[in-house]
Amino acid sequence: MVKIYKKLLFDLDNTLVDDNENRKYAIKKILNARKEDITEEKLENFIKLDDKYWKDRAERKIKDPYEFKTLEEKTTWIRAQRFIMYFNCSFEEAVKINERYINYLKTSIVPIKNAEEILKYLNKKQYEIYIVTNGPAKPVENKLNSINAKKYIKSIFTAEEAGYMKPHQEFFDKFFKKINNYQKDEMLIIGDELEKDVLGGIQNGIDSCWFNIRNKKNTTGIKPNFEIYDLLELRNIL
Repeated sequence: MVKIYKKLLFDLDNTLVDDNENRKYAIKKILNARKEDITEEKLENFIKLDDKYWKDRAERKIKDPYEFKTLEEKTTWIRAQRFIMYFNCSFEEAVKINERYINYLKTSIVPIKNAEEILKYLNKKQYEIYIVTNGPAKPVENKLNSINAKKYIKSIFTAEEAGYMKPHQEFFDKFFKKINNYQKDEMLIIGDELEKDVLGGIQNGIDSCWFNIRNKKNTTGIKPNFEIYDLLELRNIL
């Protein structure tokens, strides 16, 4: 029996927009403002550190030091930590760096190939399209507007809003609560990360599609329902 999907949950970074290029631009601006030498090695080191930090957070290897009073306080602490590690600076300085970094993320946005085209196609077929992202909330609308995609999106849901990241159950529970009327078997989550998007789908009863944008070998044991290498391949599924 062919499953009929109605709600599509799209990751954003490295699924619809090129997050690696976006982050490189932002950290380059930070380094320039600090009058530090800008080398490809420094940019790559930040991307590696950033990737590892968020992977460790998603796997709960990094614990919060205490119970935060508000989500804003928690978000500020979480996002400052990468800059403390990268620049060996104080928490106060890291908070200021992060604020500037977030603003820079809004200004240089590169779409993933065929992102707008596939969203237009799916919208025309009357799918409900949601953004579910672990990325910072502030740049999301800028990113979607920059790739001419905001008009196709029904709703945006971020880890900052949830207080938890994908793949955690708490993230998905709060997303389900937000959209209210849903059936899990009518959902498909689409994203580039096996450990966050696909695993999040598996652990929360949602079918998944791995967007293998880097053409990586899957050595994780995490098995998506579908695997694609180009966003237009979704037309073969939906």
